[in-house]
Amino acid sequence: MPYLLDTSTLAEALRSAPSRAFVRRLASIPSRERWTSVITVSQLLVAARRTQQPRVMQDVVSLVAAVRVASFDMNAAQSFAKLRATVAPEMDADDLMIAAIAVSGNYVLATKRVHEFSVFPHLRVEDWTI
Repeated sequence: MPYLLDTSTLAEALRSAPSRAFVRRLASIPSRERWTSVITVSQLLVAARRTQQPRVMQDVVSLVAAVRVASFDMNAAQSFAKLRATVAPEMDADDLMIAAIAVSGNYVLATKRVHEFSVFPHLRVEDWTI
């Protein structure tokens, strides 16, 4: 089963001491099933640039290289439009795009923000840090 790791989940991997629950869960998932979205990659890169610390940028680049990256394609765009029009008209566009990628690609979304993403009826959501 493929998992889409959102920004909050991948940021956990960048912590100096990630939660034990996260480390155990990540280790239990085969690398071919570990995905993130192009939206999450862009969010992590922006955050790394803002720190102005080359080491942080290197860590982000290394982390992203360790997972597969799902694009925002036509199927995701169609899911985005449906979700925006019917379920989450006020949701942040980045979060909605991540949800649309997860729904259209049949991923389980790994996020610390389960409550925010639970509004989507066809989206399976897990928090790996608890």
